[in-house]
Amino acid sequence: MFRVSKREFIGLSVALSFLCRFPALAAHGLAGVKTASFPKTIKVLQQAYRAEMIAHNHYLGYTVRAVKEGFPNIAYLFQSFAVSEKIHAVNYARILSTLEEATSIIPAGIDVKSTRDNLKRASQKELEKIERTYPDFLQELEAEACDEAIVNCMYSWKSHRQHEQKVREIRRYSGMFFGSVASKIEGMHLDFHVCGECGSTIDVQPAAPCEICNKSKSHYSRVPRPATVG
Repeated sequence: MFRVSKREFIGLSVALSFLCRFPALAAHGLAGVKTASFPKTIKVLQQAYRAEMIAHNHYLGYTVRAVKEGFPNIAYLFQSFAVSEKIHAVNYARILSTLEEATSIIPAGIDVKSTRDNLKRASQKELEKIERTYPDFLQELEAEACDEAIVNCMYSWKSHRQHEQKVREIRRYSGMFFGSVASKIEGMHLDFHVCGECGSTIDVQPAAPCEICNKSKSHYSRVPRPATVG
């Protein structure tokens, strides 16, 4: 997005899945650990997985709607967020797997409205994750000190915080001043790249290791633009 830093929904989801790098299923230091050892951690990971997958599905729907309404850059923004959220969810699923725990079932329905409303809702949800959801998750995780869970939860929190200033601006002005906000976003040159390790999202080609997980720039993948209508 901003640094702080399709036609069909199903077709878009399939395209994005190729961008999500699935780390090895054995998390270091957790293989073979019994579920009973980390009951609070598992509860948090299930909540985090559910939250990120629901967000991922909504962003896919928002992307399709923005394309149809003629907002290609806003659609691209939503699509990039969808990729990032999926990476977070995959990380949580991986850790749950090593704890011999299955992921929770995600509701199928999504609530897609106008791009104006979708932008407002997305910015509100992003700020909730920054201000409350992830700080609460991290506090709960401290009790059982599962390092892999804490590190990946921190990755997610930091990747959301990358865009906090711009998200706050969108939240503030996307109501009455939606036209101005949309014009500003549509006038930008955006080239999103997402780190497959932690979900870090930047709007330029990476020239250095990831600022969140410190993995090499090779872990970044460019997010393709959504297909246009017509």
